[in-house]
Amino acid sequence: MSEKALSLKEAAALLGVSYSTVYAHKEEMGFFQIGNQWRIWPGSLKSATEYNSNRPARTEQENTKCQSVSAKARTFGTSTSAHRVENELDRLLERPTERRLRSITTS
Repeated sequence: MSEKALSLKEAAALLGVSYSTVYAHKEEMGFFQIGNQWRIWPGSLKSATEYNSNRPARTEQENTKCQSVSAKARTFGTSTSAHRVENELDRLLERPTERRLRSITTS
C-alpha cells in the first residue's frame, strides 16, 4: 500500500481552494477521522471532485432582474433634505456626554 491518506490542508492545496472550504465539506467529500485528524484517500478525493456529466445544467435565465433592484427600499429614521440632516447633526453634537472623562496622565 503505497498510497498515503491526505490531510485537510493537503487536499485544499491540491484542489486550489481554502482550508475552510474543504473543512466545511469534509463529510460530503468522503473524509474520515482518525483520532482528531481528518484524512481522505487520493482516489476518493478525485472521485468526489470530478465533474459529473449526469448533473443537470442550470436552467435559470441570466437576464432575470433582481427583485431587490426594482423594489423601493424602505428608509426608517433617515432625513430627506440636506437642511434637515444639518439640523439633526447639530442637535446630536450639542448633546452632553453622560460619562465623565478620566485623566489618562500617569504620575
